Amino acid sequence: MPIAVISSLYRCERHLPAFSAAVFGFAKRVSEVGIPLHFLPIVNDATRRERAGIDRLAGEINAHYYGRMTPQYVPRETLYASWNRGLAATQAPYFTFWNADDFRSAAALSEGYRALQRGATLVDFDYTRVTQAKRYGLFPHEQRIPVPCMFDGEGITRRSGIGPFFMASRALYERAGRFDENFQVAGDTEWASRAAPHAQFHRASAEGGDFIVHGDNLSNTGGDFEDIEVNIIFLRLGAWGQLRPANPVAMRDAWETWGNPGQVAIPAKEADFLWGPTAESRWRRYQSERRQGRARRRLRLALASRGLVHSVEWAMAQRGRESP
Repeated sequence: MPIAVISSLYRCERHLPAFSAAVFGFAKRVSEVGIPLHFLPIVNDATRRERAGIDRLAGEINAHYYGRMTPQYVPRETLYASWNRGLAATQAPYFTFWNADDFRSAAALSEGYRALQRGATLVDFDYTRVTQAKRYGLFPHEQRIPVPCMFDGEGITRRSGIGPFFMASRALYERAGRFDENFQVAGDTEWASRAAPHAQFHRASAEGGDFIVHGDNLSNTGGDFEDIEVNIIFLRLGAWGQLRPANPVAMRDAWETWGNPGQVAIPAKEADFLWGPTAESRWRRYQSERRQGRARRRLRLALASRGLVHSVEWAMAQRGRESP
C-alpha cells in the first residue's frame, strides 16, 4: 500500500461517530483517484464500544475496497509508541497520521502523494484551527483560524514547527530514526528536528484539514508537558534562544531523567534561566501573562514594545529574535 494512515486512539468514544464517517468518506474519495491506503488504527486500552466501532469501520472499508484497514488493540502506551508500532506493521513507502478529533482533506493527501512520488520526502500543509468560544461570554461560537504552514524545511524553531497533517517517506523515517517514545506531546516536532537536515521538503498548496481544539488535545495547549518537551527539543539542539520559562522542578527532572540521552552540556546561564533561583517567579509571571484575554494581552505587548511596562512574554519574544 503506498500510504499508511496511522491513528493512535485512546478513549475516543465521543469522537468515534464523526471520525468513522470522516474516514469512510475520505477513503472513498481517495480510492476514486486511484491512491491505495493502509489505515492502521492503534487503539490503546480499548473499551468494548471502541473495539466494536473500529471493527465495524474496518469491515466497511475493507468490504468496499476503499483501501485496507487493520486495527491493532494494545495496552495503553504513548502516542509516539503507537506511531512507531503502526510504521512497524506496514511496508508502505509513505505515511501520515490522523487524530480522531480532526478532519483531513482528501485533495491535500492527493497533492502530498504526488509530491512524494516526485521525490519529496516531507510534505506539510496550511490548515484551519477550529475552536469553540462564547461570543460575549454567553453564546457558543465556532472560530475558524487559518494557520499557514510554518515548517520551512530548514530546521525547527518556535516559528517553524511541523503541522498536524504532514506526510513523509519511509526512507526519511529510516534516516531520521524512530519517534522518541518518551515524549507525550511534542514528539512529532522532535522527530522533525532530526528529519529536517535530510529532508526534501515540499510545501503543499492545498489545506491539510481542520485541527479541532476542544480542551482535551495533547498539543497546542500551552500546558506544562508541552512547554517542557518543547524546551527539551531546543536543549538537544543547543538552540538556547528558543528556550522559554517552564515549571522549573518538572523541567529539571525531565531533562535529567530522560530528556538528555546525548549528554548535552547546558551553559550555566541557560541552566539558571530554566531552574535557577528566579526561574519559578519568571515562569509564574509568564503563565499569568499568557492567560490574559486577547485585548489585554495585546495592550501589554504594545506597551512593553515601547519600554513602558515589563513583560516576560515580550522579553521572551526578543530573546528568540536575538539568539540562534
